[in-house]
Amino acid sequence: MNRFDGFDYAFRFAGQKDIGRKRESNQDEAVLCPEIGFFAVSDGMGGLANGAMASAFVSKSMTELMTICAKEFREHRSIELATEAFRETVRMMSDNLFDAGNTEKRITYGATFSGVWLLGNKAVFVNLGDSRGYLLSRYKKQPRQITEDQNIAGILVRQGELSREAAKDHPSSSRLTAFVGMKPPAEPEAFTVEIHPGDRILLCSDGLYGVVGERELARLMRASQNPKRVCHKLVDAANDNGGRDNISTVYIRIFS
Repeated sequence: MNRFDGFDYAFRFAGQKDIGRKRESNQDEAVLCPEIGFFAVSDGMGGLANGAMASAFVSKSMTELMTICAKEFREHRSIELATEAFRETVRMMSDNLFDAGNTEKRITYGATFSGVWLLGNKAVFVNLGDSRGYLLSRYKKQPRQITEDQNIAGILVRQGELSREAAKDHPSSSRLTAFVGMKPPAEPEAFTVEIHPGDRILLCSDGLYGVVGERELARLMRASQNPKRVCHKLVDAANDNGGRDNISTVYIRIFS
């Protein structure tokens, strides 16, 4: 069981990444920083030569930067200030990657980011791209997607022109409108939700949610008391459904 100063509840967690069955390399990363309640997944953009380097940059940079944010939070204890600091940290990280290896005419480094920071009785999600953050409330049958997909399909869904189910295999789902390494300034989105004992949080790349339905995600998130076993089951399900992409997942269960 894990606890840290700054979060009201105990929690257990695990993370896993897998190459899948179709890719020749793994460009996903899972970031686990339980000592400050920060977790994330990053999916290197497969069409770019340096996708794996981009996701590795996300993992290293965000681990260091969020440690600084956590120290600042211990001083001001404001979730509102912490949320903005989290969002601004992701923006700065993305802009730094663009400056280091990209130009307006040529993008060679890119990745998605979906992260959560546990603070007080809240979970603060920030995303850039189309990796996702879910919340499965204790008494709900289906997880609620907290983040919004920053791709063309996501825009069509929000405009009511495309169903969420149809968006999974729509050609526009691969056309990102925002990502780590995009032309500055990046525009990550932040979402804050209240959480309770018994809730479960899932971060994942499209290698999982793109092939496993949300009702099945809920069943698997409740399939074991062991977070590592849950992650293993989620990865197995994605591979059993074709494993068409790299798979990354972070699972967190909240206790009193």
